[in-house]
Amino acid sequence: MTHIPASPLKQDGSTVNAQLTQHLAIILKRERSARLPLPLSHECTDKMTTLRAFTCDDLFKFNNINLDPLTETYGIPFYLQYLAHWPEYFIVAEAPGGELMGYIMGKAEGSVAREEWHGHVTALSVAPDFRRLGLAAKLMELLEEISERKGGFFVDLFVRVSNQVAVNMYKRLGYSVYRTVIEYYSASNGEPDEDAYDMRKALSRDTEKKSIIPLPHPVRPEDIE
Repeated sequence: MTHIPASPLKQDGSTVNAQLTQHLAIILKRERSARLPLPLSHECTDKMTTLRAFTCDDLFKFNNINLDPLTETYGIPFYLQYLAHWPEYFIVAEAPGGELMGYIMGKAEGSVAREEWHGHVTALSVAPDFRRLGLAAKLMELLEEISERKGGFFVDLFVRVSNQVAVNMYKRLGYSVYRTVIEYYSASNGEPDEDAYDMRKALSRDTEKKSIIPLPHPVRPEDIE
């Protein structure tokens, strides 16, 4: 289970229900009015794949992706929160038969004044049957383009230090380690918590690449804004 910033959804039952209802109302109103448009160049990665906006219905169809042991999973309220507040950052790859191949979920956050406004990748996963097709790279590229249009200075993500396959993939996509976050991932079964790399890629607004200058020392989760 990953360490994540505290969700604004309270643990009190009545508050959770009220906020879930609010999130669902926002999402359903948006989905009834129109599908979120994607850039034309990204509607299809090839003749067999469609990239489109993630919808509420997809929450009932992405188990083939989330059951993978390397995928960080969350509760339904967490996904609904992202659908309600950052729908343009929640994108799914769909096969011709309707099977979900992979998805990316992210958000925009940070301070513009401090040049920390950026896109953040919360989750990226491709189902085992659809790997080695370039889907992860295409989903990352699309999130980066969205962040560019929003005026972000960089895109960042967290990855387990032990997950060298993912670390190397992100490096190939132009990301570098900005800092190490000690015990970012909470372990289970009595195992020790695991450190994370905070990896970043500068966008065109950061002309001097200041956002990716590595920190000389590790930080703890509570030090992350």
